[in-house]
Amino acid sequence: MASRVQRRSRPCALLLPLLLCVLWQAAAKKKKNEDKSQGTYVAILTGDQMVPPVNTTAHGEADFMVHHKKGKKDKTDTITYNISLFDVDHLVEVDMRQAPPGQPGDEIATLYGPEPNGAPQPVNGVLKAGNLTTSDFTGPMKGKDAHDLVQRMKDDDVYVLVTTTDHPNGLLRGQVHRKNETSP
Repeated sequence: MASRVQRRSRPCALLLPLLLCVLWQAAAKKKKNEDKSQGTYVAILTGDQMVPPVNTTAHGEADFMVHHKKGKKDKTDTITYNISLFDVDHLVEVDMRQAPPGQPGDEIATLYGPEPNGAPQPVNGVLKAGNLTTSDFTGPMKGKDAHDLVQRMKDDDVYVLVTTTDHPNGLLRGQVHRKNETSP
C-alpha cells in the first residue's frame, strides 16, 4: 500500500515545477506588457510636413516617454521629452499643437522658448530635455491631465512645431506617433 501512495505523489511532484514555470512566465509577460504601456512616442520633424511644405535641410526629432503613477496604468504622472534639431537657424520656439496631420492646430504646450529675436547660435544637436506636467498645458489642454495628452497622441491628434524668425508659421513639423509605428 505504501508503494501505491508513493506512485501517486510522484506525478504531483513533477507537475509542481511545471506549474511554477508556467506561472512565472505569465507574470513575466504581464510585467513586460505593463512596461510597454508606458510608451515612447516620437515626432520626426521635417519641412515637408508643414502646410504648405517648406523646402529646407533642417530636420529634427522630439521623443516623449510616458511615466505612469506606480500601480495605476490609467493615470499618467509625467511625460519626459528630448528635442534634437539640426541645421536650424534663428530658432524662436518649439511647441506642441493639437490637430490631425495636415491641419493647423492650437498650441497645447511650449517645449522651448520663445526667443523673440531667435536663438543667437544655429542649433545642431540636442536642444532640450525636460518634463511635461499639467501645469505646462495651455489652450484646449488647459485643466486636463497628462493622460488626456497621451490619449490625443494615440489618436494621432498632436504634432510638434518648430518656428524661426524666417518662418514664424513654422519651419518644421512632425506628428507624434508611438515609437514603434512608422513615421514620415
